[in-house]
Amino acid sequence: MRALLRLMLSFLFWTTAGALYLVQGQVSVHIHENGEMYQHPVFQNIDSEYKRGLISRESALLQKFRYAYNSANVDTDYLSKRDTPVKCLVPLLAEYTILKEHLTVSAIQEIEKLTEAPNTDHLQSHISDSGNFIFYFETEGSNAVPETDTNNNEIPDYVEAAAFAADSSYRYQVETAGFPDFKKSEPYEIYFQNFGFYGTTTASGSTTFIRLHNNFEGFPPNGHPKGDVTGAMYATIAHEVKHAIQYETNRWEGDAGSFDWIEMDATMMEEVIFPDVNDYYNYIKADYNSTSPSSQSIFGTPGNATPGAYWHITWMLYFYEEYGIDFWVDVWDQFIEERTKPFFQAIQATLSNKGLNIGIEHLKNHKWHMASGPDNFIANFGFVDGDSYPNPNFFTEILNLIPDEIEAFELHPYAANYILATPPVFTEGQPRFSLQSTHSGVGIGLIGYFHDGSTRQELRLDPNSTIQSMQTTWNWNDLDRISIAVVNTNTSQTANYRLEMTSTTPDEDFIAQNYPNPFNPATRITFSINENKHIRLDIFDSIGRRVTTLLDQQLESGYHTVNFDGTGLSSGIYFYRIVTDELSTSKKMILIK
Repeated sequence: MRALLRLMLSFLFWTTAGALYLVQGQVSVHIHENGEMYQHPVFQNIDSEYKRGLISRESALLQKFRYAYNSANVDTDYLSKRDTPVKCLVPLLAEYTILKEHLTVSAIQEIEKLTEAPNTDHLQSHISDSGNFIFYFETEGSNAVPETDTNNNEIPDYVEAAAFAADSSYRYQVETAGFPDFKKSEPYEIYFQNFGFYGTTTASGSTTFIRLHNNFEGFPPNGHPKGDVTGAMYATIAHEVKHAIQYETNRWEGDAGSFDWIEMDATMMEEVIFPDVNDYYNYIKADYNSTSPSSQSIFGTPGNATPGAYWHITWMLYFYEEYGIDFWVDVWDQFIEERTKPFFQAIQATLSNKGLNIGIEHLKNHKWHMASGPDNFIANFGFVDGDSYPNPNFFTEILNLIPDEIEAFELHPYAANYILATPPVFTEGQPRFSLQSTHSGVGIGLIGYFHDGSTRQELRLDPNSTIQSMQTTWNWNDLDRISIAVVNTNTSQTANYRLEMTSTTPDEDFIAQNYPNPFNPATRITFSINENKHIRLDIFDSIGRRVTTLLDQQLESGYHTVNFDGTGLSSGIYFYRIVTDELSTSKKMILIK
């Protein structure tokens, strides 16, 4: 039986899905399928009027700014029952920069008035404990912060909490992690304002300043123990401090300055600094407490290519949890001297210094996503909060049919399909997978869930081949299900593919080439035996000295895999030899450090 998977082409329109960023005369364009800025219901209503020719581009731009900074000034026809905060103003500010020379003087004056730093003459101020930040606030009027002052020091608790969050964010990101210091003078300015978004970081000459919402009342829920208001504030400050660091790093130029990358990066930093807030659950789930994924997240639609602003934060979080914050410091350091360097290229350079490959890491990344949610979570594997994440969507299922195959087209660069296979009843043999694609760089990752509660994993990617074959050592009768990730690790080529799943039983003894080869520091040796027999597997160095014995025991017939870890060994050529009563075979492998 053939299961057909049809992935429809996405039609991208500038007015609804484009993120455009312009800084100092350079335009960085990144098109993504579900640009959040234009998913906001009020902005959708305004864009709809513009596309129908009922209002001008200038009028549409003004209406968006009016809604973001003071919703009372927007035409009521555009308001929506789903009145949620705007998450980010980057595309809106970029649109203004592009259109500015075509706008009327009155429109420019109105927008500049909204976006300029407030006059501080009438504002109260508070300097954080570190002395790094000065907060300007009001206790009366529309921009007033909550007035509660439990310690009676004439500084509202709200402002003191913001100062704590700013100091914590600076201390971790700049002093501990080592990201560039964004403060051009002491102290750095932060303002509170009543507007329709979380916060914003605005360029001002060679530096920036931050504006935060004045109360965060009615914003989406989060998990902070002190409540949603505190959590939203903490997450926003960590987020905006990272934007200030980004600006100091490369002035938001080039690929690294695109909406998707800077928002993924800043949203990740919320989780790194304040892990008990989890505001990003609002992006990866259908709603904060749901086990269903947001359709814009990797969990909901893995076929949407990375990067993807807030909804793909977990793609970045994988590298932080696997390799630590130093990984991202090393990536961003490359943009100090080479501001327009492609972002994926910077990631690959950092991985190469660790002896790693971005294709394999992207494949592992999707396996982490596929193993998330209450129905799929694996202890000691994947995301730290994986059991609280949503269950991923599987595009198709293979049910109780062997052999079977799936044909799919339009697997976009840096996207994936997740497939669920349920094993047939009383089937002998072991699963084998063959993946054939129209372009190289399409790999496969497997997670086997067994009846005894255990799990096993496999992955295969030859970046230079259009064919990936994987013979598992699992027995069908022991399996409950198999989760399959077909992942396009090619950064520029869309690929079609065919995946075949069969069941095999070895006819003869056979030893395969280890994978990966060359390797650092670990590799896997796979072999098959056609009947139960005693196996000895030894590793030798280049001059014939035995390094270790990996196996010396009786095994059942079938396919078997043994891991070899070369940690502690020097680079060079090694040999592995399998000896049975009837066979003695050796193969060469290369350890490169």
